[in-house]
Amino acid sequence: MSSKWLSLEEALAKALNAATPIVETEEVSLFEANGRVLAQDAIATLDVPPWDNSAMDGFAVNSSDIEDGTTLNIQGVITAGMEAATPLAPHSAFKIMTGAPVPPNADAVVMIENTATDGDSVKIQQLPKSGENIRRKANDIAVNDVLIKQGTKLKAEHLMLLSSQGTSSVKVFRKLKVGIVATGSELAEPGQERLATQIFESNRVGLSSILHNENVEIIDFGIVEDNEASLRKLFTKASASVDVMVSSGGVSVGDADYVKDIISELGNIDFWKIAVKPGKPFALGSINNTLFCGLPGNPVSSFVTAKLLVVPIIKKMQGQKGNAAPLFVSAKITRDIKRRAGRRDFQRATMTKDDKGEWHVTPFKTQSSGVMTSITAANCLMVIHESISTLNEGDIVPVMPLY
Repeated sequence: MSSKWLSLEEALAKALNAATPIVETEEVSLFEANGRVLAQDAIATLDVPPWDNSAMDGFAVNSSDIEDGTTLNIQGVITAGMEAATPLAPHSAFKIMTGAPVPPNADAVVMIENTATDGDSVKIQQLPKSGENIRRKANDIAVNDVLIKQGTKLKAEHLMLLSSQGTSSVKVFRKLKVGIVATGSELAEPGQERLATQIFESNRVGLSSILHNENVEIIDFGIVEDNEASLRKLFTKASASVDVMVSSGGVSVGDADYVKDIISELGNIDFWKIAVKPGKPFALGSINNTLFCGLPGNPVSSFVTAKLLVVPIIKKMQGQKGNAAPLFVSAKITRDIKRRAGRRDFQRATMTKDDKGEWHVTPFKTQSSGVMTSITAANCLMVIHESISTLNEGDIVPVMPLY
């Protein structure tokens, strides 16, 4: 176990390296697939469009028949969902609706605005070019195209695309099982009586809410007191039932902080100190095949480290491909800041966009990790890197949105 303070990048790299993606899959209905991770490439089985079709309401014609002011016989009407009974005859036109199949022998569609109808004939008022206003077969999707790549977290637009191919179910990775627990004899369950020396526990509901956004199966192990035997029993049980165990509290250096020592005894601890503020005492380890994330007990620190480290770990283990790290944007700071350098500081702040589309960020004056209202009032975390002790109004800083 390393006692060195790791940078956020080092900690994230170690965490992602330890996060082994699950391989078990299941078939689910498209109606149950939102937020699930695709287990194999989705391959097109149909051309889209399935045939040449009209991009406009108008008249399907053969462009070689048309001269200025040509009048054509209206051979019939083609609406979406039907096709012409016969090919287009010479010197004729089919009235056609958007999306309807273009009849044989037609090579253009004249917009209805560029025609004048008189009984069973139509006057073409603008010369069409071959291919005009026609959407060609397979122009959007061709059979055997890769529609969606393995590792994609499915959203509404993906499911609509799959459904348009006639697909009713899809193979996804099974849901990740994540256990959560809060440790500390000073904690009381909300809704129950508490001792005068206790506080109501709040980290579990916060972690649960963050992880529900990742569509995992959450197993709540409740609150466990600061007792070595109780903690050892809990983590042994969890290692047999969950893929990831996330605890809050007990990973610092106090006399009653047993968590990291017990994890080290039952399995191993990779690291437990990172150079961030808030959230220095974050522990990463494992017991058997269960990855262990030990978060600080302080609610703000727990919230920040869950966003920075636990969520990327979850994404990797779910089989999601691509960048698992949090999103950052650049913004101008609105006031001067002086601080002690040494750790990367994630300050609670509000970000706004001006009329020019530029972001501005205002950090709160109170940054105590014990002030939970600073999270509820914030819409972002403003980042000050380790080496920086002074920032001036107008300086550009990275910002992590909390939307």
